[in-house]
Amino acid sequence: MLTQTHTKGRTHRSWAQTWKLMKRYWIFYLFFLPVAVYYIVFKYVPMPGIQIAFKDYSFRLGVWGSPWTSQYGFKHFIRFLTNGEFTRVFGNTLTLTVLGLIIGFPCPIILALMLNEMRAQKYKKFIQTISYLPHFVSFVVIYAILYNFFSLNGFVNGVRSMLGLERLMYLGDKNLYKWFYIGSGIWAGVGWSSIIYLAQLSRTSPELYEAADIDGATRMQKMWHVTLPCLRPLISYQLVMSMGGILSVGLTKTMVMMNDMVRTVAETTGYYVYSQGLLKMNQYSYSAAVGLFEGVLSLILVISTNKVAKKIDEDGGIW
Repeated sequence: MLTQTHTKGRTHRSWAQTWKLMKRYWIFYLFFLPVAVYYIVFKYVPMPGIQIAFKDYSFRLGVWGSPWTSQYGFKHFIRFLTNGEFTRVFGNTLTLTVLGLIIGFPCPIILALMLNEMRAQKYKKFIQTISYLPHFVSFVVIYAILYNFFSLNGFVNGVRSMLGLERLMYLGDKNLYKWFYIGSGIWAGVGWSSIIYLAQLSRTSPELYEAADIDGATRMQKMWHVTLPCLRPLISYQLVMSMGGILSVGLTKTMVMMNDMVRTVAETTGYYVYSQGLLKMNQYSYSAAVGLFEGVLSLILVISTNKVAKKIDEDGGIW
């Protein structure tokens, strides 16, 4: 009884302190308000609609009036899990995202380390600016650059023709598609993604480097034993967040880069949901089931990666 009273008293004091802080720093909470409204209106309010994944949704009957499916509500899940087309699409998604994570994840870290080691500030700022710019360019423009370089009448084939070599269909090659997809994504995002690592490096105490200099450490040894350990918690956090999006492939990017010659290796789950739900119509429940399946897998990956990160490093993970 005394324990319960003590717990209630402590909880009451905690809420009182929280309310006191909110009144004191109300201006900061005011800035947070639009974000809260966005998530409530566009994320949480529509969430009950996910039940259409377990129903035969009818636009006329609505979300709540549509009947539940057979097979205990898992009709659409069983349908796409036994569908050979979905197996292909899901395999394409994993290929693009896993390769993109393996190749692309270290790139911002390497760029941040390189920029951190630069002593010429003007040159460093110039490189930073150049590397950030592609992030603000629409992917349609980025693909237009790729097209002008690698199309049948593009720059690369023009050089091959001058050398007496045969012109090649680079953008229509199924084996090259994934490398164009991953490479363009890295080029567009590596500079912007390195900002957070540079921000973390700017907080590293100069005393650590001074101590390393006294011990006679080389530049590479300082990077390995001072710089990288300072980045380790952030790298762990970024890895967990990246694993959460490993099944998410940008729909716009897929639609821009895909053509009939590479369709079999270019279709991803995002495009599959779009084509089934909007292009073919009357497939809303099926599309919702695919999307829900993808979301649950992403959540499992995030939780699993977070647990692994916590075991490797106590400061790792996101919670």
